[in-house]
Amino acid sequence: MESTWDPVLYWYARAVGRMQQRPATDPTSWVFQACIHGVPPTVSETNEAFNQCPHGGWFFLPWHRGYLWYFERIVRAAIKEIAAEENITPDPSTTWALPYWDYALGGPGRDPATDFTPRALPEAFRSPKMPSSPDGDDLTLDNPLFLPDAPVPDSEFWDTPHRGLGKNAAFEVLRYTDVNPFTAMSQPVFAATRSHQTTHQPSFGSEISYTTLDHFRRGGFGELEHVPHNQVHSGLGGWMGMVSGSPRDPIFWLHHSNIDRLWSSWLSRDNVNPNHTSWLDKQFIFFDENGQIQQPTPKEFLGIDPLDYAYDSLTDGTGTPRAIVPPAPVIRAGERVLAAAAANPRQLLSVQGPTEVSLEPAGDAGRAMAAAVAGDVPESGLILTVHGVRTNVPPGTPFHVFLNGPGDELDPDGPYFVGWISFFGAADLDGLQHDHGGHDVSFDVTEQVHRLREQGLLPDGPVTVSIVPSIPQPVPGAVAGAAAGAAAAEAVVAGPQPSFERISLTTL
Repeated sequence: MESTWDPVLYWYARAVGRMQQRPATDPTSWVFQACIHGVPPTVSETNEAFNQCPHGGWFFLPWHRGYLWYFERIVRAAIKEIAAEENITPDPSTTWALPYWDYALGGPGRDPATDFTPRALPEAFRSPKMPSSPDGDDLTLDNPLFLPDAPVPDSEFWDTPHRGLGKNAAFEVLRYTDVNPFTAMSQPVFAATRSHQTTHQPSFGSEISYTTLDHFRRGGFGELEHVPHNQVHSGLGGWMGMVSGSPRDPIFWLHHSNIDRLWSSWLSRDNVNPNHTSWLDKQFIFFDENGQIQQPTPKEFLGIDPLDYAYDSLTDGTGTPRAIVPPAPVIRAGERVLAAAAANPRQLLSVQGPTEVSLEPAGDAGRAMAAAVAGDVPESGLILTVHGVRTNVPPGTPFHVFLNGPGDELDPDGPYFVGWISFFGAADLDGLQHDHGGHDVSFDVTEQVHRLREQGLLPDGPVTVSIVPSIPQPVPGAVAGAAAGAAAAEAVVAGPQPSFERISLTTL
């Protein structure tokens, strides 16, 4: 995509605009298609096809491939419809295919760690206007791919299309370390089995979830869903940062097209899909370009050749090795608390800099804690858990977690890096966590503690945990044009308020 408005993006924009004009009850409309993935709390309509998106389980990849495939057919039909109305020949729909956003692009002559261009939002999604023809320069049409990135009050979140604050600027909105898929692409197993509810075996395509389409199964993420998938959603914020709203941002479909491409790339390396009948025979519900219900199964989406599409590269943007592999995430912490930060119903995280927390030895576990820090790590391991992770609205960035890192060495490619906290699925307004007080995010830091101690980087004394935004975020002020008095107070945007309740270091 060398120009802003090459034909692929131009016709995508025109088709999105046409879909947005259709009534929400039309299965080929923009709203209906988005609701198949997730329904915001403000939507009262119901349909058996709504709220299907599986996250944190082994249906994540085949379900989204089917979702993309039927969406692409709907878009292509909309392009054909517009071309016929405007007497455009040759028909652009005959060669149109859904593009992908390669945010981890490397390639000849490009340093993926320092070239920010692939990780800025593509220009066609940042421009409020578009031309009336693919080769035009008039910029007279409203651009359906554009969502504003201005502050939005929480009360207007679902009524106002938007991205995170500042995401439409022409600079990096994602860091390479947050989208580098190397760890995922290195996994030899598609789906792992949860073991004793405490450990999490790394896998490419998320945890075995048998016949369940989990809407958001925290802790079962495969490496591909963890990085880059969740981090891209987190990095864009706004509707894209919400499970229930992300498909309403047109960049969603290009993001998931890239995730689908990475699956094809992984298979090209002699890896294999599951052969369990509970995976192969699960029925999904989609709608085709004629608005007719379709109920395919994963066995129809095992590869892309039968679907009549191909990717121009299965090697570009597939990752580069990390200097240090971060600890693996786990399902939950162990039972014996060695150290913890005091519980707080809501301890806010800064979106502009580090939040540092000291862990104090817990009761009679103090000696065990001291022994662990001294290098005598229990065979059962050490689990670091950030409890009660939640936010009001997406913060527009993933967060990095560090163990005992000095303030000037909080580098995600350095030895103190523990892993990521993604707020995708952890926002109150997403309607996914009304039953509890947020998510717990756990990491197995056993090997890291050993390594830090051996390198002399874990001195005796208190253990500290630092949680740092990947890219510091601007803080919103008042909405422009707000009326005086109470109306103005309502219009003042507090901004994202990511938080956690406590942090613990435990062992079994």
